[in-house]
Amino acid sequence: MAINNDTVNFCDENKNLDVSVVGEINGLEIVEDTSDSEDGPKQTPSSAVAAIARPSVPPVFGSVNVTNSENVQFGNNTYFQGPVVIKQIIHNKSGIENVSYDKTSDENVSPPHKNRKDPDIDNDSDKFVLKTWHKLTIAVTALVVLISCAIVFGIPKGSDGPFDEHSTGAPGDLLIAPNHLRIVSRMEWLAQPETGPLDKLRLPAPWVIISHTATNFCYNQSSCVYNVRLVQEYHIGSRGWYDIGYNFLVGGDGSAYYGRGWDYQGAHTLGYNKYSIGIAFIGTFSQEAPPQKQLDACKKLIDLGVASGKIAKDYKLFAHSQLTAWESPGKKLVEILQEWPHFVKDTSQLETLLPKY
Repeated sequence: MAINNDTVNFCDENKNLDVSVVGEINGLEIVEDTSDSEDGPKQTPSSAVAAIARPSVPPVFGSVNVTNSENVQFGNNTYFQGPVVIKQIIHNKSGIENVSYDKTSDENVSPPHKNRKDPDIDNDSDKFVLKTWHKLTIAVTALVVLISCAIVFGIPKGSDGPFDEHSTGAPGDLLIAPNHLRIVSRMEWLAQPETGPLDKLRLPAPWVIISHTATNFCYNQSSCVYNVRLVQEYHIGSRGWYDIGYNFLVGGDGSAYYGRGWDYQGAHTLGYNKYSIGIAFIGTFSQEAPPQKQLDACKKLIDLGVASGKIAKDYKLFAHSQLTAWESPGKKLVEILQEWPHFVKDTSQLETLLPKY
């Protein structure tokens, strides 16, 4: 390479020259004079021989100083052919979408739930899978339906069942008896709790005493419930009894209503409560006879008591008026009772009919 010595200036240890780097050849810098002043001494050609070029600063790596070498590289080399685009992609983390993520046209990213091992997440959006809350909802619905059916249609049983109406107030008589008698529980007619302890009845009871409530007649369950509640309020509030006085009541709707039940003495016929099951016809029957389905309900209730051991098989049937000075159960009803089996027509020697206890 030819270099014009007239245009090259250099610097040594004793002088500072105005020069600039114009290139590099094999690690040597090419410099030129950049002084634009006409004052001062000019450099002689002979001084340019050793200063045509000056070495550039050699590369240093740690304690290694590299000189007189080409294409020196410390570390790994990575070669790419063509254009390169480097992106860090955070598309989905813990089920939370990255709203700032921008999908490119050549990128195919699977939906975030496809690779997740979550049993409650269906990998096929078109396939329906029963989840835990689905199963729980179905189970609760089925239970509600069963309870509703039990309330509407009743549960067959021949005795008081596992619930004690007088100690817990729990529903124990939602039933259809084997002879299809509907017995309405205390819970259904919204009975008040007893205000005191009731005496146990010695079973099977040898007597059945029929009364009437001397209230309005009832034709359906709602009106019968209303009358039964009025009777209980009167017996507790006005008479001072611990509960409604009857063991059972029968309504014009053909149902029996649970009073004190089979196991406790009533408060219907003074002096004879400890011997008997007291059944009251809802209504007043001095002028009108009760309808046939109310009479049938009473017969079925007595038969149920005999079948379940609550009433003696050879029981004696009395009208309330035979044992007290009251008109109950009304003339028309007494006329019908006289035709029933076990009815006692002669009470002139009543003491001979008393049970021996």
